[in-house]
Amino acid sequence: MYQATYSALSQLTQLCPCHSSIATCLNQLRQARISFLNLGNIIICPQQSCILFFQQHYLIKIETFSR
Repeated sequence: MYQATYSALSQLTQLCPCHSSIATCLNQLRQARISFLNLGNIIICPQQSCILFFQQHYLIKIETFSR
């Protein structure tokens, strides 16, 4: 479980580095065919168990969650 979460977090970090814009991250997620739920300043990626947090349209952190 830990390895899968670390791998997913690593993939998302490469696709959406810190301070990326929301638009850039959404485009990267779509191109990588990663399913997500866009809630404005929060993007949830359920299959990767990760949440991306944005402030003023720029990524500030990515956190994992357990299912």
